[in-house]
Amino acid sequence: MRIRFFLFGILIVLGMQNVVAFSVPDRQKSGSEQDSVKASIQYLNYFLSRQGHWFPQSSEMEGRMRGLIQYIQAEKVDTLLKQLNAYKESEQRYFFRTPDNVTDSLKVPGYMDFPTVHEQMKKIDRSVRNSIVKDQIPVPEQLLQNIDEKARIISPDESYKLLGTKYVSIPDSLENFGALPDSLLTNPDDFRRLQRMDSTKRAMLDSARIKYNEIVLKQFVDSVSEAYRTEYIKQYSLKMQREFSDSIRYRNYRVLTAYNEQVMAAVNDSVESSLRILTNYVNAEQLSFWFHNTTKDSVEVFLSNTYPGQSRLFVKNEQNDSLGIRIQAVDRAAIRLLIDDGVTLTRFSQRQTKDVSFEPLLRPSSLQKVDKRFNVITPWILGADATFGFTQTFVNNWKKGGKSSLATLMVLKGYANYTSKKTSWENSVEIRNGWLKPADDKIQKNDDKFEFITRYGIQAYKKWYYSLEMDFETQFFKGFDYPDRDTPISGFLSPAKTLFKLGMDYKPSKDLSVLISPLTLKNIYVKDTVNVDQTNYGVSENRRSYWEPGLNADIKYKTNLTPDVTIQTKYKMFLNYHAPFSKFDVNWENTITMKISNYINMQALIHLLYDDNVTFATSSVDADGKTIYRAKWQFKEFVTIGFTYKLNKPMYKRERLN
Repeated sequence: MRIRFFLFGILIVLGMQNVVAFSVPDRQKSGSEQDSVKASIQYLNYFLSRQGHWFPQSSEMEGRMRGLIQYIQAEKVDTLLKQLNAYKESEQRYFFRTPDNVTDSLKVPGYMDFPTVHEQMKKIDRSVRNSIVKDQIPVPEQLLQNIDEKARIISPDESYKLLGTKYVSIPDSLENFGALPDSLLTNPDDFRRLQRMDSTKRAMLDSARIKYNEIVLKQFVDSVSEAYRTEYIKQYSLKMQREFSDSIRYRNYRVLTAYNEQVMAAVNDSVESSLRILTNYVNAEQLSFWFHNTTKDSVEVFLSNTYPGQSRLFVKNEQNDSLGIRIQAVDRAAIRLLIDDGVTLTRFSQRQTKDVSFEPLLRPSSLQKVDKRFNVITPWILGADATFGFTQTFVNNWKKGGKSSLATLMVLKGYANYTSKKTSWENSVEIRNGWLKPADDKIQKNDDKFEFITRYGIQAYKKWYYSLEMDFETQFFKGFDYPDRDTPISGFLSPAKTLFKLGMDYKPSKDLSVLISPLTLKNIYVKDTVNVDQTNYGVSENRRSYWEPGLNADIKYKTNLTPDVTIQTKYKMFLNYHAPFSKFDVNWENTITMKISNYINMQALIHLLYDDNVTFATSSVDADGKTIYRAKWQFKEFVTIGFTYKLNKPMYKRERLN
């Protein structure tokens, strides 16, 4: 910063004052000027972001425009330091973490893991079953009411049904005896004899019927009592297990809370120490400030918040009279001017005048060319795509059938890509969440995904790049195997899948990328081993995670069938080096987007997934009678119409030239 001061005349006007303060104030803009600047930035960004199919004629011109916009929008470093100091004085934390997100909970003293809790619950179940005498459990009387109607007993008119069974034994002469024939009714003796035989048969059948009914009623009462007592013991055991599980969950939460508070205190202390180092570095940075007098003498003053400098300069008038002043730097934005001690100022009295003709101002040769002070480098392109869709159905007295329902789906995608001549850095994040509410059931989750991918590449030859990538995927909310809502099968970071890849990336165009990674590490991690069974995802019972080395292939392709129809496919395959021909993973997503208007579109997703570590129960059993589990192809498809909003904003960094 070079400023020419004619201080002698200024000091004459100031009279006998011996201290002069000079500050560099912030530029104050009027409201209309601020509006015009904002409108100009928005107007230029419209063309710089390639909207409306506008493209820059010169990339160098585009970089200069972006540098100018960033210089105007950038916040002053002194303002940032002031805000950070104010936040520090408020004694608030810089970062926090909830106890549920403690990743090393298994190492925390006093924390009980899922296998231990599961074993204790088994012991509780055995203890309950051994301590309760089943026969002493009273059966509610209402269960035994009207047992004659519930049990299948035989009425007096149905006694003949017992003939030929083990419940009745009568002589052969009576077994085939039926109704009295009319020919015997004329003989009184035969009639009485046959009448006695009929009465005897009826009495024997009735006695057998009574005994049979007693047996049936007893068996019915025993079966009802047995079922009730068995269910009673089961429910009582589950209650005791739930109480134990809740107590352990509360104790684990308290243990993790205390541990997390200690970790957060240490982390925030480290953050404060790092900010202190950065603040001291900025405060120690010096700005160069030059002073000149009329005889072309000059002195350089360095402005700094930490190490203010001081210099001395003689200011002169046209008669070559000198006055010594001291220039002190107050901080990065202010200086102080002091007159030498022992100087007396006297105003001149006008004695004569002289007409002076001034030559036309000529442009100095030093101003024929303006040096370039900044260069715009490192183009960043930031973008986002948000879609929200829903489906609502109401059915009432619909003859053909159907159910009322409400379904929602939210898809958020964002990316931040950096590109230079030899390097590239691509970052993307995708959040997908969907819910379904049937009319006769509670809310159910039907889609949940969080994916973060970062890839760094160094150009090897033309369109080939040496690439390093990290791929992380998990979900936010707990998942259940509906209609069961008590036992979660997944949750946040349970599981979480991470891939570290090193290989070659082939990019013939911006719409196609083929990454081959012969050096790949795959990690499956289950955070909540208390509620989620990690063995469902291939993790051992006594562990939270496992690692697999292998070969990975990624293919990404995007094309426009028409200006309003876009197809995008992402194919990922992982081969395990331990068993390359039998253990592999496939993840294939196909998305079709059809634009209806600027803010409404239709999306269709077809997702195929295969993971040999994720198995499903089959109808087959092994030699020991255990169910056989096998990996299967997983399929998901949805079509949604909803609101959409897209953002595409390139960002550039400014570099000072030497």
